Amino acid sequence: MKMMLRALGFRIIRTIGARIVDSASGKCVGRALVIPWRGKIHVIGLETPVRLVWLRQERLTYWRQEIGFTVHPAPDFPRETPAEAADQVSDAERTAM
Repeated sequence: MKMMLRALGFRIIRTIGARIVDSASGKCVGRALVIPWRGKIHVIGLETPVRLVWLRQERLTYWRQEIGFTVHPAPDFPRETPAEAADQVSDAERTAM
């Protein structure tokens, strides 16, 4: 029952929520409910992980800063198994000697 209510709530949020647009690419990421609460911004109902970015402004104002969202970039490190990592450490130790 609890999961059904949760699914219904998310369906409603995705229907009436604000459109979240990726500020870097301009693509629509989805719809979500954006709630500022105690100095934090909560994004509820969005399936894609996003991060907050400060948008550039034409006029410098300190009392109002515009924010946007961007999708997390893919990790830029290679996938390694523990055996490969041990081989790389031993190669580094050999070259240091």
